[in-house]
Amino acid sequence: MSPNRFERDFYEQRLCLIPRTDPDYYAGLLSFEDLDAVLGTCNVTPSVIALVRGDESLPRGAYVHASGGIDPLAVAKMFDDGATITFNQLHRYVPVLSEFCASIGRAFSSRVQTNIYLTPPEAQGFKPHWDTHDVFVLQVSGRKHWSVYDTKVTLPLKGQAFEPESDPPGPVTAEFEIAPGECVYIPRGLMHSARSTTEVSLHITLGITSFTWVNLLVESVAATALRDESLRRSLPTRFADPSVPPETLDGLVRDKLALLASRLDPTEVWDHFRSELMVLNTPLFTDLLTSRVSAGDIGLGSRLRRRRGLFVTPERGAEGCRLCFCGLELQFPSSTWPAIEFISVTPAFIVRDLPDCLDGEGKLTVATRLVREGLLQLDGDP
Repeated sequence: MSPNRFERDFYEQRLCLIPRTDPDYYAGLLSFEDLDAVLGTCNVTPSVIALVRGDESLPRGAYVHASGGIDPLAVAKMFDDGATITFNQLHRYVPVLSEFCASIGRAFSSRVQTNIYLTPPEAQGFKPHWDTHDVFVLQVSGRKHWSVYDTKVTLPLKGQAFEPESDPPGPVTAEFEIAPGECVYIPRGLMHSARSTTEVSLHITLGITSFTWVNLLVESVAATALRDESLRRSLPTRFADPSVPPETLDGLVRDKLALLASRLDPTEVWDHFRSELMVLNTPLFTDLLTSRVSAGDIGLGSRLRRRRGLFVTPERGAEGCRLCFCGLELQFPSSTWPAIEFISVTPAFIVRDLPDCLDGEGKLTVATRLVREGLLQLDGDP
């Protein structure tokens, strides 16, 4: 399915199931060895690992040391007894997942997170619920049977979270099973539940937390208020008095809306959102010290590649140019612009192939600097 078709026909609209015949399609993203490494060697806290059974979050005291760290032996035993293990924000620990999330975040201009669910055979992790963010479920191992119910809230905001006491599921509208290598997209607000089959199930849930028009308008109004004193004034002292005609209050609001229409400038809000995404959608850096040791080996024949998953923006100004990524702004002379633009759009290249706005020494200087800054990596793969 093309991205254009997905966005046109499914995104924020309806469920999308992607079947496949390749059970190893997601094997490169996550393995049981990765989970063991996080559980047994990272000394993580309950913010990373939690245990659930149905809608019941199991008491932390049963699998947390007195020091506050996770007890891996207790977690494994509770898994044996039918508990689902959830690994929250695992992209902060697994480099490949980190690169993947950064790439997805760039594609959707969204904040992205991962939750990992390891479910024993014939067990349910969560009862029917909806999420306030869109999710992609990537089935890595085992199978899961999914049920979808009537949608109660279309595209809920963060404050419209699911409440089990007041939001019972409606009738089942769809049922399906996903196998290893398959994927399902579930828009926010669509109520769903899942249950493993006769084998252990491992799946990755990608949470896509988008910026909404409400976010943009609220932030734009706030930014306008910083420039306009009248929007910072208090409401009329007698606005709550029943004797004040509604049409009077309505007129006051319309006056302010007219003012906003003439003063609103969302440019800085767009820029703020972009900057936030640039910082949040950043892969793990696993070679910063190694790159410093090997930086002296860079020559004109060295092959470099842009770090996968980085959100890079080149900018050209009157006094120079710059490369922006990870919240950093690297400044360069105006004369280097062809090289800076080339680096921002070329995934991999030989140092000598940089544009000739730089001489040989200049090419080496720029390449070495960008390796040290973490934007470029030495690429031994031809």
